[in-house]
Amino acid sequence: MYLNNKALNFRAIIHQQKGIAVGDDAKKKWPTLYHDLQCGALYFQQKLFHSMNTSYNRLVYYWLWSGVILIVLMAVIGGITRLTDSGLSMSDWSLIMGAIPPLNEAEWMKAFTRYQEFPQFQQQNFDMQLHEFKGIFYWEYFHRLLGRLNGLIFLVPFLYFWIKGAFDSSLLKRMFILLGLGVMQGAMGWIMVKSGLVDVPYVSHYRLALHLILAMVIIGCCLWFALDLKYGLEPSLQEAASFSINSWLIWIGILFIAQILYGAFTAGMDAGVIYNTFPQMGGKWIPPSFSTLDPFILNLIENPGTIQWMHRLLGTLLLIAVGMFWIRGVTGSTSKLLHALSGILLCLIVLQYALGIYTLLQSVPVSLGVFHQLAAIIFWICYLIIFNRSVKSASY
Repeated sequence: MYLNNKALNFRAIIHQQKGIAVGDDAKKKWPTLYHDLQCGALYFQQKLFHSMNTSYNRLVYYWLWSGVILIVLMAVIGGITRLTDSGLSMSDWSLIMGAIPPLNEAEWMKAFTRYQEFPQFQQQNFDMQLHEFKGIFYWEYFHRLLGRLNGLIFLVPFLYFWIKGAFDSSLLKRMFILLGLGVMQGAMGWIMVKSGLVDVPYVSHYRLALHLILAMVIIGCCLWFALDLKYGLEPSLQEAASFSINSWLIWIGILFIAQILYGAFTAGMDAGVIYNTFPQMGGKWIPPSFSTLDPFILNLIENPGTIQWMHRLLGTLLLIAVGMFWIRGVTGSTSKLLHALSGILLCLIVLQYALGIYTLLQSVPVSLGVFHQLAAIIFWICYLIIFNRSVKSASY
């Protein structure tokens, strides 16, 4: 971990200058001193590496942020693709040729004829015309194009920084984690498409949820690694707080991931187009269809009414948790940064909650559905910034 107590480092230097031994005997006789010296050596080693790679660190920092922005944009386009049922409009996958859309009428007719061979056209869009097909085709095309661009923007700078020695061993491992996550995400996207080209023209809501959660994980990794580069040696927010920030943030994070999961289930099963009233559902606090499946556990993952109810419940619990965290942050910490960030987090969750209600009342139009997803991603980014700044500890 990073050491933030500079007084500790100076104490370690004084011990070294006085010629006190730091071997195994010293470790046994003076454990506190030995710990001080270890901390001091680690601190200056990190400071040395940081100063030697300042220019590269800055470039890597901006590069990682570009990844965050591109993946957010890709998630937004993905949301539009889902809400417009555009994801199955491209039935083939080609890394190179797939980057070029149809360029003339003959190529468009060929693509449209190919689309007509699959269940979505035969069962759902059998009266679709060519100009309508172009509309759904382009959303899926742009989604895949952004995926290719994202891969290119990651891979080329990654190789450059690696060759130039911009990564230490720890950061290099993190970059390989990002690479692996990107490959998994691309594979999951194609698995989703393939699953909707056979028999049933729908993408499984389980696969959709995994696809969205992977996107959130990649956004989180890019952001976390970037923040570590810039703020790794700075004091943590916890040092100015009289309560456990991390405990609160862990519970908020668990609620948020569960909410994202049920949000994906709601989108995947079109659960948002039923029970379009609030706060009650069908005139009741618990929807009439709450327990229609047997065994009951299936209702929590495959019953649209129950899934929407769970999405509402988790959203309410998350709103309450963030509100309580803000109160604790204001009353239990002297950090102005924590006051500001927790206030922003509260504003975001209030906005997200209100937007979710309005989206539901309007039966999930595409624009509102996309803004609802974008607001969730922005909340995730703000949450991770607070969490990252709170876990920087000076202890071992």
